Amino acid sequence: MIPDIDRHHRTDGVLIAGATLVAMFLMLHHPTSASHAGEDGHLLSDWSNSLVHGAMIACLIALSVGLDGVRRRLDERALLTRAGALLIGAGFLALSGAAVVNGFATARLAAQTADPAVHEAGGHVLWALNQSLTSLGSLLVAAGAAAWAPGLWRLGIMGKVSAALGVGMAGLAAWWNITDGGFGLTVAATSLAVFALWSLSVAAVMMTRPKGDAE
Repeated sequence: MIPDIDRHHRTDGVLIAGATLVAMFLMLHHPTSASHAGEDGHLLSDWSNSLVHGAMIACLIALSVGLDGVRRRLDERALLTRAGALLIGAGFLALSGAAVVNGFATARLAAQTADPAVHEAGGHVLWALNQSLTSLGSLLVAAGAAAWAPGLWRLGIMGKVSAALGVGMAGLAAWWNITDGGFGLTVAATSLAVFALWSLSVAAVMMTRPKGDAE
């Protein structure tokens, strides 16, 4: 039975790693010019706004499925494990909402009216909503990663690395929101890179079985 459990854990690890790498690749092609007037030299070539954000939502769904395996591998009856899973899930929902706003709602607003005043006012509202959802989502995910830190710490060397990264990510997310509160391109890319380090370390934990790891 244990080999079958290990196989499922490895599958979850591959899913987590794959979704994380795809999300980072998408971020490199995130549109960086608000006017869509052409390339501005930031990141790689701009892709369709709706394509990037729609695919990002798909990555968040894939991550949710993979990370549910982490919850099951940890002591899922423990308060911190359950709290961490709920925090990460809520954070992914907030980030998906931010992606919907930035990737689809802004285009829908532009298509519905040609009034520049409406575009400007609506753009400010949607930007504020996007920033609020992104900030909330990053904080919730980071808090969830920190809540899982004690459980991950017991899963070998990579578990300790993942636990430390989770706590560090939580501190960094709190600092970003306290000192700035804005998620422009640079902060968003950096935030994703920090999350990717934690996520890939969790994937490594799921793909290994250290001695003493009780199934």
